[in-house]
Amino acid sequence: MSLTRPSNPTEPGDAEVVRQTLDRARRAYYENPSGALIEAIRCHEFGRALDQPDLCARARALQGAISLHRGDLSGALAVAVEAERHAERSQDATAQTEVAALKAQLSFFTGAYAPAVSHAERALQLADSTGDHDLRIYARRATCLVFGNVGVRDWRDRLEELLELTIARADLWEEAISRNDIACWLQEEGDVCGAEAEIDRAVEVAERVPGANRFALAVVHSTRADIRLLAGRPQDALDDARRSIELLTAGGEPNPYVLGATVRAEVQARMALGQLDDARESGEDALALLGESVPRTRSLILNTLATALREAGRIEEAFDALARAAELERQAFRELSDLHLSLERANLEATAARRETDVLAAKNRQLEEAHAELERRATQLEGLQEQLREQAERDPLTGVHNRRFLSRALERLARERIPGPLSLAVLDLDHFKQINDQFGHATGDQVLVRAAGLLCDVLRSSDIVVRSGGEEFLVLMPSTDAHAATVCCQRIREAIHDEDWERISPGMFVTTSVGVATAEDPSNLDALISLADQRLYQAKHEGRDRVVGEDRGVRAA
Repeated sequence: MSLTRPSNPTEPGDAEVVRQTLDRARRAYYENPSGALIEAIRCHEFGRALDQPDLCARARALQGAISLHRGDLSGALAVAVEAERHAERSQDATAQTEVAALKAQLSFFTGAYAPAVSHAERALQLADSTGDHDLRIYARRATCLVFGNVGVRDWRDRLEELLELTIARADLWEEAISRNDIACWLQEEGDVCGAEAEIDRAVEVAERVPGANRFALAVVHSTRADIRLLAGRPQDALDDARRSIELLTAGGEPNPYVLGATVRAEVQARMALGQLDDARESGEDALALLGESVPRTRSLILNTLATALREAGRIEEAFDALARAAELERQAFRELSDLHLSLERANLEATAARRETDVLAAKNRQLEEAHAELERRATQLEGLQEQLREQAERDPLTGVHNRRFLSRALERLARERIPGPLSLAVLDLDHFKQINDQFGHATGDQVLVRAAGLLCDVLRSSDIVVRSGGEEFLVLMPSTDAHAATVCCQRIREAIHDEDWERISPGMFVTTSVGVATAEDPSNLDALISLADQRLYQAKHEGRDRVVGEDRGVRAA
């Protein structure tokens, strides 16, 4: 694929050498993006020296395609604008085809679907007009992303046409990817058996590709992982996903979109096999590999992890993963908005002679629709995030808050500087181990649930009830002095003492001991809890079923 520098880059034959080099680089960039990029940059330099706008346009279009392959939308947009300027100066159909294909992909990635389809159709028409079979295959391959996602009615026919072209050219690499795309279509149509048969053929063809075939194999193994998951074969799916990831990462620059989809399949397969910790490790490894690029793909991985963790009951970890995903969604929203605006400005500049006001209004409407859709997705994600936050901050048995919520509540109180003293009570159900031993743990759980309900019944809405573990509860009472806190805790003690516990189990009687402490400055929570704990132990020592406040114990007569 190497280009030999002409000794005098003004000879007519020199331009043909550059064109042939661009043809080879275009066919090879999926498997060797770094090598293709070097050739694209050199071809652009020769194009400028030869004053050939078609060569400059093609070289820049190839750079843009490589940038998209690497997940660099900003880089692709920058060279696409320059490629289009060169293409406007040229009547070369090949250059115009490659630029139109690049613009189709860029428009799709930035959410401008109508222009994406228009550019894609133009790329196909231009390619067909040349009669160049390799260019016709390239145009169809480049625009599969658009037509496959917008849902054109004749999508299956288009895929079959592309497959026939690849077989006629004896291009095993393209045939493997075409069979992969047909398998994806069959999968979406619900024909899992047909999809599996087709993807097996794709794998067999990809293995026979002469020369570089690592990316092709990675794609087909990734797709087969998804199909085998649907077929209920998680171990086979995991094997395919691991093989795909190995192939993608072997060269050090994995395609982020294929990697994201493959990691998702790996996580789902490991979940089906009960390997949650391995699934989480795989997801985090992929995030580290992607670094700061492609926030949408990283969000996809985190959302998959959050779903897996949530289904496994690990709510706090799911919440953390979802919070990270939400931030990445917001980052992706900002980046795509900026890219969309940049692309539309470039389009407007290229067509400045056309009714600029009407075009701008139409593009702005498309941008508003894209923004509305992204905001809707962000709102849905934030809603789910809030649900997970609520679950993560609730005790699953009693429904009252846990210590995680208490820490956040204290931070809020400190931040809002709520006036007045802060009181905190620590209460413990007396002889609770004996209740479990005598009546059973299931009955003990009923006692805890009812005790939590009684606490909520007698306390104010501003008070916070926390189950801190076992049979122990904390009650946080903002703007409450020592006397009022002791009176409040006495109501709690009486409610538990007077409750008809025999409704849960005959012969049952439950009491509670309470220690309460008050501070003018709530910043030192540990000291406050420690003091309340000491008073709880005092209440236990003095005979239980009592409240110990500032300097005295209180119990019923």
